[in-house]
Amino acid sequence: MAFSKVFPLAFVLAVFGCGHPAPFSSDEDGSTGPLIPGQPAQITYNPGQDLIPAWLPDGGAFVFTAERRDRADHDRCFAFVPGEGGTISRYVCSTSAADDTLNVYDEAAFQGDSIAYVRSSTERFLPGLGPDRQSLVIAPIANPLAARLLQTIPFTTSWGATYDAISHVAFLGPGRIAFIGEHVTYPRACSSCIPDTVRIGIGIVIADISAAGIALTRMPDGDSASSLAPSANGDTVYFTRNNDTRVFRRTLSTAATDTLFDFVFGPARDLSVSGGKIAAIVGGIPASPSQSDRGGFLEIVEGQTITQLGDTGWLFRRPALSPDGTRLVVSARQGAPFPNADLWLFALP
Repeated sequence: MAFSKVFPLAFVLAVFGCGHPAPFSSDEDGSTGPLIPGQPAQITYNPGQDLIPAWLPDGGAFVFTAERRDRADHDRCFAFVPGEGGTISRYVCSTSAADDTLNVYDEAAFQGDSIAYVRSSTERFLPGLGPDRQSLVIAPIANPLAARLLQTIPFTTSWGATYDAISHVAFLGPGRIAFIGEHVTYPRACSSCIPDTVRIGIGIVIADISAAGIALTRMPDGDSASSLAPSANGDTVYFTRNNDTRVFRRTLSTAATDTLFDFVFGPARDLSVSGGKIAAIVGGIPASPSQSDRGGFLEIVEGQTITQLGDTGWLFRRPALSPDGTRLVVSARQGAPFPNADLWLFALP
């Protein structure tokens, strides 16, 4: 897959403008396909946040983190949806009803019949600034709650780095995963303002999980990483760095790192790579020491062509290309000041 530096094309797809009806939930028909077809098609209508989509290995479905606004605890659960959109086929939550804890499942990654993900929980009525408990776990896709603990979070590595959180979990084949270790702060814009949550990548970690425990190693050249994506064979890690316009490529078998692509016009992050395409978020409002990443423009690179997708007034985060590269699911916010995020599905040539 060869990419060359070019400037973005002014090709913007038409967008449907929709309101927010009742929460998106399962129905008796188990329908497939979006409620309102289009290009792009809106997939969710949740009054809460719909975030971080990830495709199952066969491309027949994807999962995302859905805020359950229909529950008093507002847990953020995994929701499974057919690959063409439609009814949520199942939710995965720690409890079947609201309780006194806010539970969050996110950063899902798949390999074979396994799912690795990050789970966290916080006291609902006396919450602190950060989660009370966090961990990286692995479980069968058929039963994500039957999880094996891989790593508690926060933690300090053997090379001296301390990570408050992890993100962009990705399998590099059976028994090996990669993720970004992050530093987390909670700045306030004013003394009476609600604190923000700012996550800044420190470095990329390779984890061997083939044995009963976990063995961590630092990926050279992965310092200050803001996102990562694996190649299909697991031997290459594509990554971006904080406030950098370039996409880097690390070939693990040869220990070589090079620059794959340069977006030039803005910081790149939130990589997804599949089917000869790169999807990334570029420009917009990236993370800084004083604010979290609000999102940016959605860009697709194929060959020597850059295509900008979606409405330029939207803030996109965490695009996910299907395994064959023909579909893309992405979280997007419309309007201001901090609207909820819904999922949108793009069909790609």
